[in-house]
Amino acid sequence: MKYVLRYALIIVYTILWGTLGVLIGLVDRSGRGLIWVARNWIAWVLRSCSVRVIVEGLENVDLRRPQVFMSNHQSVFDIGAIVTTIPVEWRFVAKRELTRIPFFGWAMALGGHVIVDRGNRAQAIASLDRAAGQIARGTNVIIFPEGTRSPTGELRSFKKGGFHLALAAQVPIVPVTVSGSTRITPKRSLRVESGEIKIVYGKPIPTQGMTVDDRFALADMVREAITAGYDPSYQDSAA
Repeated sequence: MKYVLRYALIIVYTILWGTLGVLIGLVDRSGRGLIWVARNWIAWVLRSCSVRVIVEGLENVDLRRPQVFMSNHQSVFDIGAIVTTIPVEWRFVAKRELTRIPFFGWAMALGGHVIVDRGNRAQAIASLDRAAGQIARGTNVIIFPEGTRSPTGELRSFKKGGFHLALAAQVPIVPVTVSGSTRITPKRSLRVESGEIKIVYGKPIPTQGMTVDDRFALADMVREAITAGYDPSYQDSAA
């Protein structure tokens, strides 16, 4: 019964805040109003599910210049952990399939997020080129370089699009590590558990002066930094 109630509340909150987000997005294409909607929607969900987010490393987030935030991806609650803690405005880089999700996806499509059609290479590259321009004008971008959730909690291989983006914009990459989210939504389960998620914002990795030829080395540095941010006690609890 507890899980049924939680899912019911999540659905209600998504319809409520998603509808508001769509209405705001239709009149305010800057995306700022939708960030406010997203933070309130996530706050309601976390509170109703008794999920607490512990954050470390906020001093590593530059409030004055744009950055690319790259995070591991274990659970849908990774998004909530970032949205509720990141101290700057942001846009997601997301696959086109997400825009088909009622309310949530519709609002995302209206919010100035970077939507990538992974089935069309030319369009995907064009989307990332436009995103590089957004970053150069001061937009922070959040990317999950694995491209999808990890079923085991271990880092999957990284897709290179996000690294091309950071290199094109010549902005730092902030590694973000989320620990414990698989404990909240266990693999192969529909349960939403109570508990804590820990998120660590690592030291920025500069890209200034790097070229596309450095993308593999850059990906290795980001992987190492994300891995270093794991809290074993949270990860062991999720196993």
